[in-house]
Amino acid sequence: MVEVFRDRLHAGRLLGEKLLSLRKTWEKAIVLGIPRGGVVTAKAVAEKLGVPLNAIVSRKLRAPGNPELGIGAVSEYDALWINQGLVEELGISEEYLNQEISFQRKRVSEYVAKFRGGLALQIPGLDAIIVDDGIATGATVIVAAIAARRAGASRVIIATPVISDDVVSLVREYCDELVWVHKPLLLYAVGMYYQDFSEVTDEQVVDILKHLQPS
Repeated sequence: MVEVFRDRLHAGRLLGEKLLSLRKTWEKAIVLGIPRGGVVTAKAVAEKLGVPLNAIVSRKLRAPGNPELGIGAVSEYDALWINQGLVEELGISEEYLNQEISFQRKRVSEYVAKFRGGLALQIPGLDAIIVDDGIATGATVIVAAIAARRAGASRVIIATPVISDDVVSLVREYCDELVWVHKPLLLYAVGMYYQDFSEVTDEQVVDILKHLQPS
């Protein structure tokens, strides 16, 4: 049992403190949480930094026969990232890949409608701080970083309570800064680092975001 964080809010507060130690002000920043769990963590980060919060939607592309294994991800602004090496290793057909991309893009649109009322992100000139509750493969934060740049972010910071050491160099290729609290050599499951890693519902995400002004 590893357990470092009590829950996502505790992890977010620690992550926010780490971000504050790196920058004295985030006046031109916005925190973007990846639903679902990342939004809870992002809420605590945004409160610690005193900056706006919103959601940026990413969806994992599932390997055939193994939905827990991500072979890439899609996000808003038609952002797409594929782990080409893994796709080739698993012998995944172009037909399957195109079908999965199409399916997950529809899910992204549905979640943008649910969480932001279908509104596009308005972040030109802002530092976009993309937050997830943990990074094991990097796919969902990488594609979110691509989307944030397409939305006009001046800089992209990826921040997470825990990230696997073996994906740090890959994720860094897609952001201006990468911030973490813990970096184990191998991250078998993000939930290992949380005492409470309960599933976050769509309703909880909506409740967190419903009082926000469009951003």
